[in-house]
Amino acid sequence: MVNRKFRWIPPVFWGLLITVLSIIPGGPGNLNFLGIPYFDKVGHFGMYAVWAFLIFNACAGNPGWSLRKAFWWTLILGACVGVGLEFVQNMMALGRQFEIWDMVANSCGAIVGALIGNFFSKVRLRAVRKE
Repeated sequence: MVNRKFRWIPPVFWGLLITVLSIIPGGPGNLNFLGIPYFDKVGHFGMYAVWAFLIFNACAGNPGWSLRKAFWWTLILGACVGVGLEFVQNMMALGRQFEIWDMVANSCGAIVGALIGNFFSKVRLRAVRKE
């Protein structure tokens, strides 16, 4: 029982990290790193992919939750938060910019993280059934 609660610690802390990084005053947008334009989108994608993976694992560990239900809840939560934080940046004068492509990167990261979580959960279930 306690183990199920501990599953939520990593996604909660990762979500807090994403929130803090999204609302702190920022510098110039469209980071160009190693000659790669819009490299910040890779960061958005990666942060949300990891977060979605952690959320999926926490959801999939709940009794009565199917992998399909965990996938959709993860995807909806990740995409809504990713889009919502962009709107928060737009409303606050923090030197942050509202960018549609950040929303796309956040949502795509959530999709990929949920898919990876789903894949590993299925592999784990197959391994348990073979034992």
